[in-house]
Amino acid sequence: MRVWGVCSLIVLLLAWLALDDITTDNASEFPLEYTILVSAGMWFVALGVSLIAKRRYFSGVSSLLAVVLGVVAFWSLPHHYQPPSPINYLGYAPLAWFVGLAIWLTAARTQA
Repeated sequence: MRVWGVCSLIVLLLAWLALDDITTDNASEFPLEYTILVSAGMWFVALGVSLIAKRRYFSGVSSLLAVVLGVVAFWSLPHHYQPPSPINYLGYAPLAWFVGLAIWLTAARTQA
C-alpha cells in the first residue's frame, strides 16, 4: 500500500502542475497537460477498483466518486487567469480526498 500511496502523491503533484499550467498559461492548446489529467484519473480509478477488490469498500467507492466529481469540475477549465466557474471549485474536494488517501496509504502499516 505504501507504493500506491507514494505513486499517488507523485500523480497528484503532476496533476496539480498540469492544472496550474492550463489555468495560467496563455497557450491555445494543452495536449500534454490534459494527457496528464486523464492519466491521473485513470490511476485513481485503478486505485479505487483495487481498494474495492481488497474489501476497502468505503475508500474504493469514495475514490471512484471523487474521480467522477473531478471530471465534472475540471471539464471546462478557465485559461490564462480567467475566473473559474463555481463548478470548477468543486475540483478541490477530489484533490483533498486523494491527498488524504495517499497519505493514509503511505502511512499504512498493514497490507490490504
